[in-house]
Amino acid sequence: MSMITSQPMPGTSNSRSQSSSYSTFSQTGSRPRTSGTTRKSTGRPRTARPRTATTAFSAQQIICAVSESRGISPTVGLAFVNLDTCEVVLCQINDTQSYVRTIHKLNVFLPSEILLVSTSADPPSKLYSIIEEALDDLNSSIMLLHRGHYAENKGWDYIRDLAFAEDVEAMKVALSGNFYAVCSLAAV
Repeated sequence: MSMITSQPMPGTSNSRSQSSSYSTFSQTGSRPRTSGTTRKSTGRPRTARPRTATTAFSAQQIICAVSESRGISPTVGLAFVNLDTCEVVLCQINDTQSYVRTIHKLNVFLPSEILLVSTSADPPSKLYSIIEEALDDLNSSIMLLHRGHYAENKGWDYIRDLAFAEDVEAMKVALSGNFYAVCSLAAV
């Protein structure tokens, strides 16, 4: 609740009459309101995401394909395909050794199925183990695919065939150098 207080203007003495003072809104931990409109407090900051956003994704069927680099740097390609809206999101992440960014992206989209390269399961790669640990929170299942499904040229063919014709050239520029993201698209 805002409280209106009457204070003398800064730099003036208290000997002036109260009519020359001004009113300010005094709230704990916030700045004065600039507009005359009042806004009901919802108990969360304005920038907070609506609570319905999580339930909107969880009601949809999303399939995610994950591909990882075999080298020292943990580069991960992700392709999320929403079967309900026919939308595709491609990501290539230069992640940390604990794959925090990859797990965060999986938690955002909440895929119902995660596709991984079969060679990452035996022996289990670090990424496979971390995704397997996160499955309880994700309510997802893992499906293993042969590495042949993760072909870059097949991913580019899907982009040319399925994207809007006017967007293909822009997508080629945006995805150049994102080998793992394009390979993940091919797997989905």
